[in-house]
Amino acid sequence: MADTTVKKIICSSCGAEFEDTLPKCPYCGSLNYKGAEAEYLGKLESMRQDMQQLEQVPEKELKKKLKKKQKFVIKLLILLAALAAILAVIVFRVRYIEPRDARADYLWEKENFPILDRLYQEKDLEALMDFYEQAVEENRTIDRWEHSGIFRWLMSCRDAREYLALEQSGETLNEYQQALLLDDYWMMRGLEYSGGMSEEDKEYIRPYVEATLNSLADRYTFTAEEEKKFEDSLRNNYGYPRYEDCEEYIKKHNE
Repeated sequence: MADTTVKKIICSSCGAEFEDTLPKCPYCGSLNYKGAEAEYLGKLESMRQDMQQLEQVPEKELKKKLKKKQKFVIKLLILLAALAAILAVIVFRVRYIEPRDARADYLWEKENFPILDRLYQEKDLEALMDFYEQAVEENRTIDRWEHSGIFRWLMSCRDAREYLALEQSGETLNEYQQALLLDDYWMMRGLEYSGGMSEEDKEYIRPYVEATLNSLADRYTFTAEEEKKFEDSLRNNYGYPRYEDCEEYIKKHNE
C-alpha cells in the first residue's frame, strides 16, 4: 500500500510548519523546491492525459470543435480589419483633406447661382449640364443650388445619348459600357421614384428624359421577372437601379 502519511517540514525562512507537498510556505511564501517540483510534474501528467483524451475524440467531433473556434477567430479578424479601415479613413481625412473655405464657397455660390437660375429659366439643358460638369471637376458646392436634383437624371440622359452616338459612328460597346447604358436607362425610368426633387423639377426635365428613353425603346426586352426586379429596385432606392442587376442582365443576354 502507498504511504499516505502526511509529512511536515519546517520553513527555513519563518520557522512555520507545513506539509512538504505544498509548493511554497503558506505563511511567508518562501519556495519549497520539493513541493514545487511535484506540482510541476503533476501538471505535466494532467496535460499528457488531456492530449490522450483529445486523441480519442472522434475526428468528426474534433473538426466541429475546431471549426467553431475557427469561425470565432475569423469574425474577430474581420472586426479588427474593419476597425483598422475606419481608423485609417479618419486619419486620412484629418491629415490630407483640407477643410472647405466657407467664404470661397459663399462667394462662388453668390456669383454662379444666378447664372444657373437664368439657364434654368431659359431651359438651356445643355448649358446646365456643361456647367455642372465643370463645377464637379472644380469641387464646387453646386449641390446647394435649389434645382441641383435635376443633374443626376440629366447626366444619365447625356451619357446614354453619347453611347448611342458611339454606336451610330460604328463603334461596338463593350460589356462595361452596355451595363452603364442599361443603368442610365433604368435611372431615367426611375424618375417617378426620385427623392430630393420637387414635382416642378420632375416635370421640367421629363420631356428630355422621355425623348432619350424613346431612343432606347427597342433596345431591351425584359421578362416579367426582370421587369419586376428592376422596378422593385427603383422603388426601394428612390429611383436608383442596382448596377449589379444591370451587369447580370448584360452578361446573361450576351451569352
